Amino acid sequence: SGTLEWVAPDLIKAYVDQRVSYVNRAGQIIWRQNTIVPLHPPYRVREEKYKPNPDYLVYYPQLEGLTDQAVQLAVNAKLKALSQVKPIPANQKLDYTYTGDFDITFYQQQLLQLKLTGYNYPAGAAHGMPTMIYAIINLSNGQMYELKDLFKPNSDYVKVLSKIVGDQIKNDPQYSYVFPDTYEGISSDQPFFVTADALHLYFSPYEIAPYVAGFPTFTIPFAQIKDIINTEGSFWKAFHMQP
Repeated sequence: SGTLEWVAPDLIKAYVDQRVSYVNRAGQIIWRQNTIVPLHPPYRVREEKYKPNPDYLVYYPQLEGLTDQAVQLAVNAKLKALSQVKPIPANQKLDYTYTGDFDITFYQQQLLQLKLTGYNYPAGAAHGMPTMIYAIINLSNGQMYELKDLFKPNSDYVKVLSKIVGDQIKNDPQYSYVFPDTYEGISSDQPFFVTADALHLYFSPYEIAPYVAGFPTFTIPFAQIKDIINTEGSFWKAFHMQP
Protein backbone atom coordinates (compact mmCIF):
# COMPACT_ATOMS: atom_id res chain seq x y z
CA SER A 1 0.00 0.00 0.00
CA GLY A 2 1.21 3.51 -0.71
CA THR A 3 0.89 6.75 -2.64
CA LEU A 4 2.70 8.35 -5.58
CA GLU A 5 3.04 12.08 -6.12
CA TRP A 6 4.73 14.07 -8.89
CA VAL A 7 7.04 16.59 -7.22
CA ALA A 8 8.90 17.65 -10.38
CA PRO A 9 8.50 16.98 -14.13
CA ASP A 10 10.75 13.93 -13.90
CA LEU A 11 10.48 13.01 -10.22
CA ILE A 12 7.88 11.03 -8.31
CA LYS A 13 7.65 10.93 -4.53
CA ALA A 14 6.61 7.44 -3.45
CA TYR A 15 5.28 6.65 0.01
CA VAL A 16 5.10 2.88 0.23
CA ASP A 17 4.90 0.72 3.35
CA GLN A 18 5.49 3.78 5.58
CA ARG A 19 8.75 4.72 3.87
CA VAL A 20 9.55 7.57 1.41
CA SER A 21 11.57 7.25 -1.81
CA TYR A 22 11.98 9.30 -4.99
CA VAL A 23 11.72 7.67 -8.41
CA ASN A 24 12.36 8.99 -11.93
CA ARG A 25 10.18 8.38 -15.00
CA ALA A 26 12.14 5.25 -15.83
CA GLY A 27 11.24 3.77 -12.46
CA GLN A 28 14.75 4.07 -11.04
CA ILE A 29 15.03 4.91 -7.36
CA ILE A 30 16.90 8.22 -7.00
CA TRP A 31 16.73 8.41 -3.22
CA ARG A 32 15.35 6.30 -0.39
CA GLN A 33 15.36 6.55 3.37
CA ASN A 34 18.58 5.24 4.88
CA THR A 35 18.41 1.69 6.24
CA ILE A 36 21.78 1.84 8.03
CA VAL A 37 22.38 3.90 11.16
CA PRO A 38 26.11 4.18 11.90
CA LEU A 39 27.14 4.28 15.54
CA HIS A 40 30.71 4.58 16.84
CA PRO A 41 32.77 2.19 14.68
CA PRO A 42 32.47 -0.73 14.28
CA TYR A 43 28.84 -0.69 15.41
CA ARG A 44 25.83 -0.14 13.16
CA VAL A 45 22.07 -0.68 13.30
CA ARG A 46 20.56 -2.12 10.14
CA GLU A 47 16.86 -1.77 9.38
CA GLU A 48 15.22 -4.93 8.04
CA LYS A 49 11.71 -5.24 6.61
CA TYR A 50 9.34 -8.14 7.19
CA LYS A 51 6.13 -8.18 5.17
CA PRO A 52 4.87 -11.75 4.81
CA ASN A 53 1.29 -10.65 4.23
CA PRO A 54 -0.48 -7.46 3.04
CA ASP A 55 -1.87 -7.07 6.58
CA TYR A 56 1.46 -7.50 8.40
CA LEU A 57 4.41 -5.13 8.19
CA VAL A 58 7.39 -4.86 10.54
CA TYR A 59 10.59 -2.85 10.37
CA TYR A 60 13.01 -4.29 12.90
CA PRO A 61 16.61 -3.58 13.99
CA GLN A 62 19.65 -5.81 13.56
CA LEU A 63 23.03 -5.00 15.10
CA GLU A 64 26.37 -5.22 13.33
CA GLY A 65 29.91 -4.95 14.68
CA LEU A 66 29.71 -6.94 17.91
CA THR A 67 32.98 -8.73 18.63
CA ASP A 68 31.45 -12.17 19.24
CA GLN A 69 29.43 -13.37 16.25
CA ALA A 70 27.50 -15.93 18.28
CA VAL A 71 26.46 -13.19 20.71
CA GLN A 72 25.47 -10.94 17.81
CA LEU A 73 23.31 -13.70 16.31
CA ALA A 74 21.61 -14.26 19.67
CA VAL A 75 20.95 -10.53 20.19
CA ASN A 76 19.54 -10.15 16.69
CA ALA A 77 17.31 -13.20 17.11
CA LYS A 78 15.94 -11.67 20.32
CA LEU A 79 15.34 -8.33 18.57
CA LYS A 80 13.40 -10.09 15.80
CA ALA A 81 11.24 -11.90 18.34
CA LEU A 82 10.60 -8.75 20.38
CA SER A 83 9.64 -6.98 17.13
CA GLN A 84 6.99 -9.66 16.45
CA VAL A 85 8.77 -11.18 13.44
CA LYS A 86 7.07 -14.57 13.43
CA PRO A 87 5.49 -16.98 10.92
CA ILE A 88 2.46 -15.37 9.27
CA PRO A 89 0.38 -17.03 6.51
CA ALA A 90 1.27 -15.39 3.21
CA ASN A 91 -2.03 -15.43 1.30
CA GLN A 92 -4.56 -15.73 4.09
CA LYS A 93 -6.58 -12.65 5.05
CA LEU A 94 -5.84 -11.88 8.66
CA ASP A 95 -8.57 -10.73 11.07
CA TYR A 96 -6.27 -7.88 12.13
CA THR A 97 -3.53 -5.64 10.77
CA TYR A 98 -0.18 -5.27 12.43
CA THR A 99 2.54 -2.67 11.93
CA GLY A 100 5.83 -2.52 13.80
CA ASP A 101 8.74 -0.10 13.77
CA PHE A 102 11.69 1.02 15.89
CA ASP A 103 13.74 4.04 16.93
CA ILE A 104 17.09 4.59 18.59
CA THR A 105 16.11 6.60 21.66
CA PHE A 106 19.38 6.67 23.61
CA TYR A 107 23.01 5.94 22.79
CA GLN A 108 25.83 6.74 25.17
CA GLN A 109 29.24 5.07 25.39
CA GLN A 110 28.52 1.30 25.17
CA LEU A 111 24.78 1.50 25.88
CA LEU A 112 22.30 1.38 22.99
CA GLN A 113 18.58 1.72 23.65
CA LEU A 114 16.04 0.75 20.99
CA LYS A 115 12.32 1.45 21.23
CA LEU A 116 10.27 -1.25 19.48
CA THR A 117 6.71 -0.18 18.76
CA GLY A 118 3.75 -2.10 17.41
CA TYR A 119 0.11 -1.51 16.59
CA ASN A 120 -2.40 -4.35 16.38
CA TYR A 121 -5.73 -3.33 14.85
CA PRO A 122 -8.43 -6.03 15.02
CA ALA A 123 -10.96 -5.93 12.17
CA GLY A 124 -14.01 -3.89 13.18
CA ALA A 125 -12.51 -2.60 16.42
CA ALA A 126 -12.93 1.02 17.49
CA HIS A 127 -9.17 1.33 17.80
CA GLY A 128 -6.06 -0.79 17.83
CA MET A 129 -3.75 -1.66 20.70
CA PRO A 130 -0.27 -0.15 20.73
CA THR A 131 2.72 -1.89 22.25
CA MET A 132 6.09 -0.46 23.28
CA ILE A 133 9.16 -2.41 24.34
CA TYR A 134 12.65 -1.10 25.03
CA ALA A 135 15.69 -3.22 24.22
CA ILE A 136 18.65 -1.88 26.23
CA ILE A 137 21.89 -3.44 25.03
CA ASN A 138 25.55 -3.33 26.02
CA LEU A 139 27.40 -3.27 22.69
CA SER A 140 30.65 -4.57 24.20
CA ASN A 141 29.18 -7.89 25.32
CA GLY A 142 25.63 -8.06 23.91
CA GLN A 143 23.95 -8.11 27.30
CA MET A 144 20.31 -7.00 27.35
CA TYR A 145 19.49 -5.34 30.63
CA GLU A 146 16.54 -5.81 32.94
CA LEU A 147 15.40 -3.33 35.57
CA LYS A 148 17.02 -5.27 38.41
CA ASP A 149 20.42 -4.93 36.73
CA LEU A 150 20.51 -1.23 37.56
CA PHE A 151 20.32 -1.77 41.33
CA LYS A 152 22.38 -3.19 44.15
CA PRO A 153 21.51 -6.75 45.15
CA ASN A 154 19.03 -6.85 48.04
CA SER A 155 18.29 -3.13 47.64
CA ASP A 156 14.49 -3.70 47.58
CA TYR A 157 14.31 -1.42 44.54
CA VAL A 158 10.70 -2.47 43.89
CA LYS A 159 9.57 -0.99 47.21
CA VAL A 160 11.64 2.19 46.76
CA LEU A 161 10.48 2.85 43.19
CA SER A 162 6.87 1.92 43.97
CA LYS A 163 6.72 4.57 46.69
CA ILE A 164 8.24 7.24 44.43
CA VAL A 165 5.74 6.53 41.65
CA GLY A 166 2.88 6.40 44.16
CA ASP A 167 3.89 9.79 45.52
CA GLN A 168 3.99 11.25 42.00
CA ILE A 169 0.49 9.92 41.26
CA LYS A 170 -0.78 11.37 44.54
CA ASN A 171 0.91 14.76 44.41
CA ASP A 172 1.52 15.67 40.76
CA PRO A 173 -1.56 17.06 38.95
CA GLN A 174 -0.29 15.78 35.60
CA TYR A 175 -1.22 12.26 36.78
CA SER A 176 -4.81 13.11 37.68
CA TYR A 177 -5.94 10.82 34.84
CA VAL A 178 -4.76 7.68 36.67
CA PHE A 179 -7.70 5.46 37.68
CA PRO A 180 -8.41 5.75 41.41
CA ASP A 181 -7.15 2.75 43.40
CA THR A 182 -5.65 0.93 40.41
CA TYR A 183 -2.02 1.59 41.18
CA GLU A 184 -0.63 -1.08 43.48
CA GLY A 185 3.07 -0.54 42.92
CA ILE A 186 5.50 -1.54 40.22
CA SER A 187 6.61 -5.06 39.35
CA SER A 188 10.18 -6.36 39.60
CA ASP A 189 10.34 -6.39 35.78
CA GLN A 190 8.43 -3.15 35.25
CA PRO A 191 8.82 -1.80 31.68
CA PHE A 192 11.37 1.01 31.67
CA PHE A 193 13.85 3.06 29.70
CA VAL A 194 16.70 5.37 30.60
CA THR A 195 18.00 8.79 29.61
CA ALA A 196 21.28 10.42 30.59
CA ASP A 197 20.05 11.56 34.00
CA ALA A 198 16.94 9.56 34.82
CA LEU A 199 15.08 6.28 34.96
CA HIS A 200 11.62 6.19 33.37
CA LEU A 201 8.99 3.61 34.35
CA TYR A 202 5.88 3.15 32.25
CA PHE A 203 2.60 1.24 32.11
CA SER A 204 0.60 -0.09 29.17
CA PRO A 205 -2.71 1.44 28.02
CA TYR A 206 -5.64 0.53 30.30
CA GLU A 207 -3.28 -0.76 33.02
CA ILE A 208 -3.70 2.19 35.39
CA ALA A 209 -5.31 4.82 33.16
CA PRO A 210 -7.69 5.29 30.19
CA TYR A 211 -6.64 4.27 26.68
CA VAL A 212 -6.29 7.90 25.61
CA ALA A 213 -3.55 8.38 28.21
CA GLY A 214 -1.28 6.12 26.18
CA PHE A 215 1.65 4.80 28.19
CA PRO A 216 1.68 6.55 31.58
CA THR A 217 5.34 7.29 32.28
CA PHE A 218 7.05 8.29 35.52
CA THR A 219 10.46 9.95 35.59
CA ILE A 220 12.82 9.29 38.48
CA PRO A 221 16.13 11.21 38.43
CA PHE A 222 19.13 9.01 39.13
CA ALA A 223 20.13 11.53 41.81
CA GLN A 224 16.96 10.63 43.74
CA ILE A 225 17.82 6.92 43.88
CA LYS A 226 21.64 7.04 43.90
CA ASP A 227 21.81 5.10 47.18
CA ILE A 228 20.40 1.93 45.59
CA ILE A 229 21.99 2.15 42.12
CA ASN A 230 24.75 -0.39 41.57
CA THR A 231 27.38 2.02 40.27
CA GLU A 232 29.86 -0.87 39.99
CA GLY A 233 27.47 -2.94 37.90
CA SER A 234 27.66 -3.60 34.18
CA PHE A 235 24.46 -1.66 33.37
CA TRP A 236 25.53 1.59 35.05
CA LYS A 237 29.10 1.37 33.84
CA ALA A 238 27.96 0.83 30.24
CA PHE A 239 26.99 4.51 30.03
CA HIS A 240 28.99 5.99 32.92
CA MET A 241 32.52 4.81 32.23
CA GLN A 242 35.21 7.27 33.22
CA PRO A 243 37.09 8.62 30.17
